[in-house]
Amino acid sequence: MGEVQMWVRPEVMELGVLPILPPDKISIEMLSRLLQYAQDLGERGYPQMNYHTWKHIAVKKMGLSVECSMVVFFSCLLFSRLHPGRDRELEATLAAASSQKERDEVMGGVEVWTTELVMTLYLHRVTSAHPRAVARQASLHTLTTDPYPFWPGSKVSGTAGRKQVLEEKHAEFVREALPELLSLLAGHLQVEDTEKKRRSSEKRTSRELLGFMKSAGVLSEHVVKSLAFIIGASVQGEKCERDLLSVAMDTNNCYRSGYLSKKKAFQKGLFEQWLLGGLDWAPHGEWLCVRRGSRQPWPVVSLASQSHHRLVASPPSSLRLVYICELVDGLTAHMGDETAPCDIKIRRCSKSNIYILQPIRHAVIHKCHDTRVILGPVCGRLRLSECRNMVVICAARSVVIADCRGVVIHTLTPQRPLLVGGRTQGITLAPLNIHYPKLKHHMGSEGVLSGACEVMNPEDFQLLVIPFTQTAPIDGRPPLLPPGLPHEFAKSVEEAGKCVSSFRSEVRDADLTPEQRAILQKAIDAKFKTWLRDTGKQRELDQLERLSVTLKYERVAKTTAI
Repeated sequence: MGEVQMWVRPEVMELGVLPILPPDKISIEMLSRLLQYAQDLGERGYPQMNYHTWKHIAVKKMGLSVECSMVVFFSCLLFSRLHPGRDRELEATLAAASSQKERDEVMGGVEVWTTELVMTLYLHRVTSAHPRAVARQASLHTLTTDPYPFWPGSKVSGTAGRKQVLEEKHAEFVREALPELLSLLAGHLQVEDTEKKRRSSEKRTSRELLGFMKSAGVLSEHVVKSLAFIIGASVQGEKCERDLLSVAMDTNNCYRSGYLSKKKAFQKGLFEQWLLGGLDWAPHGEWLCVRRGSRQPWPVVSLASQSHHRLVASPPSSLRLVYICELVDGLTAHMGDETAPCDIKIRRCSKSNIYILQPIRHAVIHKCHDTRVILGPVCGRLRLSECRNMVVICAARSVVIADCRGVVIHTLTPQRPLLVGGRTQGITLAPLNIHYPKLKHHMGSEGVLSGACEVMNPEDFQLLVIPFTQTAPIDGRPPLLPPGLPHEFAKSVEEAGKCVSSFRSEVRDADLTPEQRAILQKAIDAKFKTWLRDTGKQRELDQLERLSVTLKYERVAKTTAI
């Protein structure tokens, strides 16, 4: 076996953690008691816990709302490494349920791994302790945790003069928090707390002290296996990802990882040293993508006088990231059919149109404005953060909108979109309004702020035509009608079509003279050009025209080369 490479999973840190839980509700002591309580419940609580048990603990024991408990539970399911794909099975079963009683019965049979749930809460606790989150929550008083900067732009000690990428902050957090997290998952914190209480009432024997020291220095195989929730692993020379436990137990690594085959456990100190020493950049992370990635051969045009955009992909591996940054007044388009969905990150783009019609694993849109983004189906989570005046069109398993203003999102999602952050305002939700030939194939392969969000009026709903595809009928469905479109919106589209047909009939039946027709056509053209200019559609047409010229030159160049 070659050299082992390990990394912090950027998707869990950046997408799986939401600033929705007050840290005083999920303190270390509370998480330790939760784990102990789950173990005392037996099969109902450990090693797996069903939703009803978690809901009881979250609401009755921890004081969380039902909405928060459900968000945490589904986030754990979405990023689970021990139960991959379980969230999709749950959504299909819930969709088939005909009554609320059936849905409750379905939810009662859904389980997550308790240790993964505790890790999710631990990450939420540290994220919520950030000063920005504290400033927005007046009910918080004292925090026992050093704040971890999950958000871009926040500063870390020791990094003055150089801006850190999120992955560096994630790795720094893991290095500092890993000892405490391992102790929490192994139950050592609860043992130590109990021992401190006993010390005041009676003396411990030497046998008890020895037993405590031995247990506090050992990690079970289950604890190491559950760490795959936040730690990925691979072997040098192999493109596929490996399970963290299997790598740690391998005969070539067991002496360094501290694996004790007879006890089926790990020495805590050696395992920590081995894990931290092997941490490297994620193969599908932003750092490797920007510095060692290759330029994507997608057509890109820009009307800006100077364009410094970047469109790169991470080095080849089982996981892949496509990174688009600083595209100004431009357009890029791609339709793919990759077997393995890739991650997408779009940062600091403005006045642009971005079409990426292919299966996507997770998507992040950060600090963009006056831009329209059309994405293929996202099988994981779509997150928009710090964006304004955006239009996003995408079907996604989960949608999160954080600190955004003036965003219209057309989506098809099995879960309620989550709105987080104190600056989220002017969000409009609408059904998916696109359809293209491969869409159906691609789809196969407490955070709600009152007053910040509204559902689009069906009369304002308009279909979007993809300019570079020809939509053909699929399974008898009208070619322009997207899947999952609610009846009232479909009716609005039908009424709009009838209005156009009625106007054409009136013009045809008016028996206008050629001069009158010319005057009418001139008036319609002038009105249409004014509308194009006022709505910004003219800029998009200019981008499409330049794109067509670019593609024409590329085809001529290829033909000449052959």
